[in-house]
Amino acid sequence: MGYWRTLHLFDDRKFYTETVPALKGEKGDLTDDCREFLKTHVVGGTLHLSKEKLEKLVNKTVEKIISISNSLDKTFKVNNLHQKVVNTNDEMVFFNNLEGYYDFTSFFEYYIFKTCADYFPYIGLGKGGVSRNFKISEKKLSGAIIEELDDWNNFFCFHGMGITNWMSHDDLQYLYLDKDNLKHDGNEIAKAFLTFLEIAHTYELCFIMGVDMRDEILQSLPDHKTLRPDLWNLQNLPGLIWSM
Repeated sequence: MGYWRTLHLFDDRKFYTETVPALKGEKGDLTDDCREFLKTHVVGGTLHLSKEKLEKLVNKTVEKIISISNSLDKTFKVNNLHQKVVNTNDEMVFFNNLEGYYDFTSFFEYYIFKTCADYFPYIGLGKGGVSRNFKISEKKLSGAIIEELDDWNNFFCFHGMGITNWMSHDDLQYLYLDKDNLKHDGNEIAKAFLTFLEIAHTYELCFIMGVDMRDEILQSLPDHKTLRPDLWNLQNLPGLIWSM
Protein backbone atom coordinates (compact mmCIF):
# COMPACT_ATOMS: atom_id res chain seq x y z
CA MET A 1 0.00 0.00 0.00
CA GLY A 2 1.11 3.54 -0.67
CA TYR A 3 0.82 6.78 1.20
CA TRP A 4 -0.18 10.32 0.27
CA ARG A 5 2.34 13.14 0.65
CA THR A 6 1.23 16.73 0.17
CA LEU A 7 2.98 20.10 0.01
CA HIS A 8 1.36 23.26 1.41
CA LEU A 9 2.06 26.97 1.86
CA PHE A 10 3.39 27.81 5.32
CA ASP A 11 4.16 31.03 7.19
CA ASP A 12 7.25 30.11 9.21
CA ARG A 13 7.61 33.55 10.76
CA LYS A 14 4.12 33.36 12.21
CA PHE A 15 4.94 29.80 13.27
CA TYR A 16 7.98 30.84 15.29
CA THR A 17 6.56 34.08 16.72
CA GLU A 18 3.02 32.91 17.55
CA THR A 19 2.42 29.17 17.11
CA VAL A 20 5.54 27.83 18.84
CA PRO A 21 5.23 30.13 21.89
CA ALA A 22 1.61 28.98 22.25
CA LEU A 23 2.65 25.32 22.03
CA LYS A 24 5.27 25.93 24.71
CA GLY A 25 2.76 27.63 27.00
CA GLU A 26 4.55 30.96 26.79
CA LYS A 27 1.81 32.85 24.99
CA GLY A 28 -1.96 32.55 24.70
CA ASP A 29 -4.01 29.56 25.81
CA LEU A 30 -4.40 26.21 24.01
CA THR A 31 -7.48 25.17 25.99
CA ASP A 32 -10.20 26.06 23.47
CA ASP A 33 -8.20 24.76 20.52
CA CYS A 34 -7.47 21.51 22.33
CA ARG A 35 -11.13 21.06 23.28
CA GLU A 36 -12.12 21.48 19.62
CA PHE A 37 -9.35 19.12 18.49
CA LEU A 38 -10.45 16.38 20.90
CA LYS A 39 -13.95 16.30 19.40
CA THR A 40 -12.52 14.41 16.44
CA HIS A 41 -9.35 12.98 17.97
CA VAL A 42 -11.01 10.96 20.74
CA VAL A 43 -12.60 7.71 19.54
CA GLY A 44 -16.34 8.21 19.76
CA GLY A 45 -16.00 11.96 20.23
CA THR A 46 -16.38 13.90 23.46
CA LEU A 47 -20.13 14.52 23.64
CA HIS A 48 -20.62 11.56 25.99
CA LEU A 49 -18.16 12.99 28.52
CA SER A 50 -19.36 15.00 31.49
CA LYS A 51 -18.18 18.58 31.72
CA GLU A 52 -15.79 17.63 34.51
CA LYS A 53 -14.28 14.67 32.63
CA LEU A 54 -13.93 16.72 29.46
CA GLU A 55 -12.13 19.56 31.22
CA LYS A 56 -9.83 17.07 32.96
CA LEU A 57 -9.00 15.46 29.59
CA VAL A 58 -8.42 18.84 27.94
CA ASN A 59 -6.15 20.08 30.73
CA LYS A 60 -4.12 16.86 30.77
CA THR A 61 -3.73 16.93 26.99
CA VAL A 62 -2.59 20.56 27.03
CA GLU A 63 -0.04 19.76 29.73
CA LYS A 64 1.42 16.93 27.62
CA ILE A 65 1.54 19.12 24.50
CA ILE A 66 3.37 21.88 26.36
CA SER A 67 5.77 19.43 27.98
CA ILE A 68 6.80 17.80 24.69
CA SER A 69 6.97 21.19 22.94
CA ASN A 70 9.45 22.40 25.54
CA SER A 71 11.66 19.36 24.89
CA LEU A 72 12.39 20.62 21.36
CA ASP A 73 15.22 22.95 20.34
CA LYS A 74 14.81 26.45 18.91
CA THR A 75 14.12 25.07 15.41
CA PHE A 76 11.27 23.05 16.94
CA LYS A 77 12.56 20.06 14.99
CA VAL A 78 15.00 18.34 17.34
CA ASN A 79 14.56 16.52 20.63
CA ASN A 80 18.04 15.81 22.02
CA LEU A 81 17.06 12.49 23.61
CA HIS A 82 15.46 11.31 20.39
CA GLN A 83 18.63 12.22 18.50
CA LYS A 84 20.53 9.65 20.57
CA VAL A 85 18.28 6.78 19.44
CA VAL A 86 20.26 4.55 17.05
CA ASN A 87 17.73 2.14 15.51
CA THR A 88 14.05 1.73 14.71
CA ASN A 89 13.30 -0.64 17.59
CA ASP A 90 14.80 1.74 20.13
CA GLU A 91 12.94 4.60 18.49
CA MET A 92 9.66 2.74 18.91
CA VAL A 93 10.41 2.18 22.60
CA PHE A 94 11.32 5.86 22.98
CA PHE A 95 8.03 7.08 21.51
CA ASN A 96 5.96 4.49 23.38
CA ASN A 97 7.49 5.77 26.63
CA LEU A 98 7.00 9.44 25.76
CA GLU A 99 3.71 10.22 27.47
CA GLY A 100 1.26 11.98 25.19
CA TYR A 101 3.36 11.52 22.04
CA TYR A 102 0.49 10.55 19.73
CA ASP A 103 -1.73 13.33 21.09
CA PHE A 104 1.11 15.80 20.55
CA THR A 105 1.82 14.88 16.92
CA SER A 106 -1.87 14.86 16.02
CA PHE A 107 -2.50 18.20 17.70
CA PHE A 108 0.64 19.66 16.11
CA GLU A 109 -0.69 18.79 12.65
CA TYR A 110 -4.10 20.28 13.51
CA TYR A 111 -2.71 23.44 15.12
CA ILE A 112 -0.27 24.16 12.28
CA PHE A 113 -3.10 24.20 9.77
CA LYS A 114 -5.32 26.19 12.09
CA THR A 115 -2.76 28.94 12.67
CA CYS A 116 -0.02 29.29 10.05
CA ALA A 117 -0.53 26.99 7.05
CA ASP A 118 -3.30 26.46 4.51
CA TYR A 119 -4.51 23.01 3.55
CA PHE A 120 -5.76 24.21 0.17
CA PRO A 121 -4.35 24.62 -2.39
CA TYR A 122 -1.72 21.90 -2.21
CA ILE A 123 0.46 19.78 -4.45
CA GLY A 124 -0.27 16.05 -4.37
CA LEU A 125 3.09 14.28 -4.38
CA GLY A 126 1.86 10.70 -4.10
CA LYS A 127 4.40 8.33 -2.55
CA GLY A 128 7.43 10.44 -3.38
CA GLY A 129 8.71 13.84 -2.45
CA VAL A 130 9.60 16.85 -4.56
CA SER A 131 13.09 15.83 -5.70
CA ARG A 132 12.06 12.88 -7.85
CA ASN A 133 10.22 15.27 -10.16
CA PHE A 134 13.39 17.14 -11.11
CA LYS A 135 16.71 16.32 -12.74
CA ILE A 136 18.85 17.88 -10.09
CA SER A 137 22.09 17.16 -8.26
CA GLU A 138 22.36 17.19 -4.48
CA LYS A 139 25.55 19.18 -5.03
CA LYS A 140 23.45 22.09 -6.28
CA LEU A 141 22.01 24.42 -3.63
CA SER A 142 18.46 23.79 -4.85
CA GLY A 143 19.04 20.02 -4.70
CA ALA A 144 20.30 20.14 -1.12
CA ILE A 145 17.36 22.30 0.03
CA ILE A 146 14.76 20.08 -1.62
CA GLU A 147 16.38 16.91 -0.27
CA GLU A 148 16.14 18.34 3.24
CA LEU A 149 12.47 19.19 2.71
CA ASP A 150 11.81 15.66 1.45
CA ASP A 151 13.56 14.10 4.45
CA TRP A 152 11.13 12.77 7.07
CA ASN A 153 11.43 14.06 10.61
CA ASN A 154 10.32 10.98 12.51
CA PHE A 155 9.64 12.95 15.67
CA PHE A 156 6.43 14.28 14.13
CA CYS A 157 5.28 11.29 12.10
CA PHE A 158 6.83 8.10 13.47
CA HIS A 159 3.44 6.40 13.14
CA GLY A 160 3.39 7.28 9.41
CA MET A 161 0.90 10.13 9.60
CA GLY A 162 1.38 13.86 10.13
CA ILE A 163 3.88 16.60 9.41
CA THR A 164 7.08 15.28 7.83
CA ASN A 165 9.13 18.48 7.51
CA TRP A 166 9.06 22.16 6.66
CA MET A 167 11.25 24.71 4.94
CA SER A 168 12.31 28.09 6.31
CA HIS A 169 11.58 31.37 4.55
CA ASP A 170 15.32 31.90 4.03
CA ASP A 171 15.79 28.48 2.43
CA LEU A 172 12.90 29.13 0.09
CA GLN A 173 14.47 32.41 -1.02
CA TYR A 174 17.76 30.59 -1.69
CA LEU A 175 15.85 27.92 -3.60
CA TYR A 176 14.16 30.57 -5.70
CA LEU A 177 17.50 32.16 -6.58
CA ASP A 178 18.74 28.75 -7.74
CA LYS A 179 15.52 27.79 -9.56
CA ASP A 180 17.26 27.65 -12.95
CA ASN A 181 18.80 24.40 -11.75
CA LEU A 182 15.35 22.86 -11.25
CA LYS A 183 15.32 20.99 -14.58
CA HIS A 184 12.39 18.70 -15.39
CA ASP A 185 10.78 16.82 -18.25
CA GLY A 186 7.53 18.80 -18.21
CA ASN A 187 5.69 16.65 -15.66
CA GLU A 188 2.69 18.19 -13.94
CA ILE A 189 4.04 18.05 -10.38
CA ALA A 190 7.27 19.82 -11.33
CA LYS A 191 5.31 22.61 -13.04
CA ALA A 192 2.98 22.91 -10.03
CA PHE A 193 5.98 23.13 -7.68
CA LEU A 194 7.52 25.95 -9.71
CA THR A 195 4.17 27.79 -9.60
CA PHE A 196 4.05 27.30 -5.83
CA LEU A 197 7.65 28.45 -5.55
CA GLU A 198 6.89 31.66 -7.44
CA ILE A 199 3.91 32.39 -5.20
CA ALA A 200 5.78 31.60 -1.98
CA HIS A 201 8.69 33.81 -3.04
CA THR A 202 6.43 36.71 -4.02
CA TYR A 203 4.52 36.69 -0.74
CA GLU A 204 7.43 35.71 1.53
CA LEU A 205 6.10 32.30 2.51
CA CYS A 206 7.59 28.82 2.51
CA PHE A 207 6.55 25.15 2.40
CA ILE A 208 5.42 22.47 4.79
CA MET A 209 4.96 18.80 3.90
CA GLY A 210 2.82 16.07 5.42
CA VAL A 211 1.90 12.43 4.88
CA ASP A 212 -1.49 10.76 5.24
CA MET A 213 -2.76 13.65 7.32
CA ARG A 214 -6.32 13.85 8.63
CA ASP A 215 -7.50 15.72 5.58
CA GLU A 216 -11.20 15.44 6.44
CA ILE A 217 -10.43 17.62 9.48
CA LEU A 218 -7.81 19.92 7.96
CA GLN A 219 -9.85 20.82 4.90
CA SER A 220 -12.64 22.09 7.16
CA LEU A 221 -10.37 24.66 8.83
CA PRO A 222 -10.57 28.29 7.65
CA ASP A 223 -8.69 29.03 4.42
CA HIS A 224 -6.50 31.96 3.42
CA LYS A 225 -4.33 32.23 6.51
CA THR A 226 -1.30 32.71 4.25
CA LEU A 227 -2.79 34.54 1.24
CA ARG A 228 -5.94 36.55 0.65
CA PRO A 229 -8.35 34.99 -1.88
CA ASP A 230 -7.96 37.85 -4.36
CA LEU A 231 -4.20 37.28 -4.58
CA TRP A 232 -4.76 33.79 -5.93
CA ASN A 233 -6.82 35.16 -8.80
CA LEU A 234 -3.70 36.82 -10.21
CA GLN A 235 -1.80 33.57 -10.61
CA ASN A 236 -1.45 30.86 -13.21
CA LEU A 237 -2.18 27.77 -11.13
CA PRO A 238 -1.63 24.50 -13.04
CA GLY A 239 -1.48 21.29 -11.03
CA LEU A 240 -2.65 22.67 -7.66
CA ILE A 241 -5.41 20.83 -5.81
CA TRP A 242 -8.15 23.13 -4.53
CA SER A 243 -10.76 20.78 -3.08
CA MET A 244 -11.45 17.13 -2.31
